[in-house]
Amino acid sequence: MFYIELLELYYKKFTGRVQATDYVEWAIHCLYMGTPEIKKLAGMNMSDEPLNFFEIEKMFADAMKSTQWEAPSKEQCLDHHIKRLHAQLLVPNENAMLIVKELYDCTLKANLFEEQMNWQELSDAIDDFQYGDNVYGYTLEKINEMIAIHARKLWHTKISQMNFKEFIGQKIIGIDSEVHFLIQLEKGSIIIECPWRIRDTGGIVIGETDIQSNQREWKAVGELLIGKTIEDVQLLEQCPLLIVQCDHLFLDVFHASSFFDGWTLTDEEDFYLFSMHGGSIA
Repeated sequence: MFYIELLELYYKKFTGRVQATDYVEWAIHCLYMGTPEIKKLAGMNMSDEPLNFFEIEKMFADAMKSTQWEAPSKEQCLDHHIKRLHAQLLVPNENAMLIVKELYDCTLKANLFEEQMNWQELSDAIDDFQYGDNVYGYTLEKINEMIAIHARKLWHTKISQMNFKEFIGQKIIGIDSEVHFLIQLEKGSIIIECPWRIRDTGGIVIGETDIQSNQREWKAVGELLIGKTIEDVQLLEQCPLLIVQCDHLFLDVFHASSFFDGWTLTDEEDFYLFSMHGGSIA
């Protein structure tokens, strides 16, 4: 929660819309952290005097220093803002058209061409309904239905832009099941601490449940994977689901816990990427 509030605050800073009250509200949300600097900033909510913006900014800088957190990048804040707007469209929302227009304008100003194209058709339909000839006979109900269907489809199929090039072309040289499901690569590894399955174009070949029923099936997993080459790695952001393609096989890794880490990718030196509790990626 702390980091989400921080992303929202910094998005306002980057877009020049932050107010002194935003800093104070952030501190109130973060009181559980217990630092004197955060308590002092949160306490400004009780002040009868008008808040001095520059004084509050200095207090915020001190509060941030006390948390030892680094300020998020503009790209991180923009990504969070777009995701927050998108999430509001997954359920009926009376402001759906306004949210779509804000999403489209946000991606346009940030030169996010692919994201912009995701919302272009809906934005055009809304414009035609509100200001154009409405040649397709749109109704408010139809527009809202189109928005919900499109938003849900995008949400569940959004591919991460993270780069997995270090793993493409590597061979799987071994597996280990002593502690976790560990897939040893030529340079690095995949460590799986969550549900998984291996499938081909015909369906599921074997999965975690099969192993739980019969530990001898680990031999079959080794026979399937060892010697295979990684052809592609995809990450579905919102699920979250990691898909590793090994020749004609697909390894699906599902993060299934709000308390425990899910999977880790390591290169030859250190961890490269891992799925933290709740499914967020670091």
